Amino acid sequence: MSKILKLLSAAFGAAMAFGQTTAGAADTTMKLGLSMPTLNTPFFTVLVSAASSEAKAVGGSVAQVTNANRDASQQVTDFRNLINAGANVILAGVVDRAAIKPALDFAKSHNVPVVIVDDKPSAGEVYAVVRADNLAMGARAAEALAAAMTAKAGPVLEITGALTTTNGRNRKDGFDKAFREKIPGAQIIEQTANWDGPTSANVALTVLSGNPNIAGIYLATDTLYYDPVSAALKSRGHLVPASESGHIPMVAIDGGSGALKAIREGYLDATISQPVTDYAKYGVDYLQAALKGQPMKAGPTDHSSNVVQDGAYFVDELPSPTVTKKNVDDSNLWGNGK
Repeated sequence: MSKILKLLSAAFGAAMAFGQTTAGAADTTMKLGLSMPTLNTPFFTVLVSAASSEAKAVGGSVAQVTNANRDASQQVTDFRNLINAGANVILAGVVDRAAIKPALDFAKSHNVPVVIVDDKPSAGEVYAVVRADNLAMGARAAEALAAAMTAKAGPVLEITGALTTTNGRNRKDGFDKAFREKIPGAQIIEQTANWDGPTSANVALTVLSGNPNIAGIYLATDTLYYDPVSAALKSRGHLVPASESGHIPMVAIDGGSGALKAIREGYLDATISQPVTDYAKYGVDYLQAALKGQPMKAGPTDHSSNVVQDGAYFVDELPSPTVTKKNVDDSNLWGNGK
């Protein structure tokens, strides 16, 4: 009898070991959930497409893509839906830095690693944050605008993103500080459009009505603001290429295809290109590392950046180039369809 029990015990142990190995292998096969704050801008549609391709390249699949339509409570629901759909990792943009905490808590309770791109949450646990240095992007936008302004007199219109977001504040603060250093005493007319295109057009029309001598324009996002603002300028006869008299120098941040086209045509002087496809690539890479149980750590990367520890978060701040007519055709720019 004891021999039979030993054989049964050995067989049971082997079966358990096989089950654990099989489960472990399954757990490391990526089933990517994508939680996007909106899909009404090329920034996030390109991000989704690139991340989906990256997941498939590492042998994984996409469980589901959700669109919160800039509703923070919907994003919490979206996380639940992604995990219920079988996602074992989540790549997400952030609607609201604070309000995303319940979503992150839910993911943690189900052992689903999360990587946040483009912004940083204010609470909750994530494996990593992948973004660009938005203070530096704002500063470089200021330098580009100051360089493009041949006539330094006159106020500058700054249309910010939502100042409730890290990116909105950083792009504003970086621009303001650097621009005042470049042009001391400069008057900056600051208006927020809360990442909303139609609002940016209304802001431009209102400010132009009261300030016909606007000497420059800074847009915190070209993917959302450039088209409506350029339409507003055109309606007032102010959309003039840099090669002609009456041009109002204008710079932006994001580097979408529309902005690159506007640079070629001379209407937009420069933009700071976000590394959107790299957000997808390295975001997925970090999620794959999380699935394998590899700890995140600070230090230099193999892709020309540094991972820094910012409070509780490991943040990989990727390079973001300034784009002008000199390099607008660079195939590495996400706006050129890489």
